[in-house]
Amino acid sequence: MSNRILGQFDPDFLTIMDDTMELTRQAFETKNKWAFAVDGSGHAGLEALMSNIISKGDKVLVPVLGRFGNLGIELAQRAGGEVITM
Repeated sequence: MSNRILGQFDPDFLTIMDDTMELTRQAFETKNKWAFAVDGSGHAGLEALMSNIISKGDKVLVPVLGRFGNLGIELAQRAGGEVITM
């Protein structure tokens, strides 16, 4: 924990991020240049996913099984989806 914090433009950080992006491309079998890890909570991950796959007017089936189901409804609606719950 005594190591210095790397900033986003630090050359060491850029090397780590490039390596992470390459491994992400391999894991998801994609050639997408911009495949990268999102540093954040489960909420951030769910929001990143839903905002990238839902277009305005898409029908989205959301199973409501507690907190994340309710969050799924909110995020799908924000993305313009027509939410159907179960």
